[in-house]
Amino acid sequence: MPNRPAWSRPLPRPITIPRVMTLKTLADVRKLISHIPKERRALPSWQHVETTLEACAAGGNTLNISVALIELIKIELPAFAAFHQRRVQMTCA
Repeated sequence: MPNRPAWSRPLPRPITIPRVMTLKTLADVRKLISHIPKERRALPSWQHVETTLEACAAGGNTLNISVALIELIKIELPAFAAFHQRRVQMTCA
């Protein structure tokens, strides 16, 4: 019987996405990914992050997800900021 994914495993260091959230565990990364629009998650870069996340939850090195996510955030930070700003505006409206 396979082991259950260990979503509570901590990341080597917290990852802060300005104006969005701070990621401390694999569960936090999973939550972040769940908020990304499906069309965006279908991109190869996000598919890589999801595959890496699943491998880490199965016992892989959590440094792998940290590196993959940090590199992707560097590329997509403007998109994250715009997405978060829209959410704030919708909440305040």
